[in-house]
Amino acid sequence: MKNIIRFTCLALVLVMAGAVLAACGGPSGTYGDASGLGGVEYNFSGSKVSITFGALGFTKTIDGKFSIDKNSDGNRTITFTFEGEDATKYEGTHSYVSGKDDSGEYIKIDGITLYRKK
Repeated sequence: MKNIIRFTCLALVLVMAGAVLAACGGPSGTYGDASGLGGVEYNFSGSKVSITFGALGFTKTIDGKFSIDKNSDGNRTITFTFEGEDATKYEGTHSYVSGKDDSGEYIKIDGITLYRKK
């Protein structure tokens, strides 16, 4: 009987820990579109991000890291760090919102909506 109670408690703790981690986690996958005349695409994996810029059929990708935090007002922010000079426009802390609507899952970085690619 004690083993069943221990197992049930352990299972509940693991489920709750998974729910907390999922709620606090950042984006995962690819958002945006770098094709066409011009665009940008963010590919998130763990704490790493690759940003691909597209213009007139040419693309350039820069790699870096990101973290999700909250500012003093309690709003979520995303902070990017990159090694090269090509990403100075994207470096630093930006406003961040994530959600889902009729068009699919999205993120907003500085008010620009990027939908998740399928």
